[in-house]
Amino acid sequence: MLHLSRNNMEGITKGVCARTVQMDIQIMRSDKLGYNAPIVVYDKIYYTYADPDYSITEMPLSMDDCLLIKEAISLLGEKDNLDAARTMRVLARLKTRLTSILNFV
Repeated sequence: MLHLSRNNMEGITKGVCARTVQMDIQIMRSDKLGYNAPIVVYDKIYYTYADPDYSITEMPLSMDDCLLIKEAISLLGEKDNLDAARTMRVLARLKTRLTSILNFV
């Protein structure tokens, strides 16, 4: 019987480089995607959340997210929306933010 690992089936021949993992941790610690993950390192090799109850899959919407959604709803609800460019900018920001949230839910 032939055993193929998922990596072999996807053509992946080597693991993830340390720099990729470091960049992922850095972005998770930041507010760029809204995580602000409380990641800490111990023994210079192990990573964990400082708050054991923290989870990126259970993130509530931030105040900025709520304000963005409120603004989008307001713009879409205006009968005579004369600022189509502003509406498109707000919707693009909303799409980006919701995509980042929903990809991890």
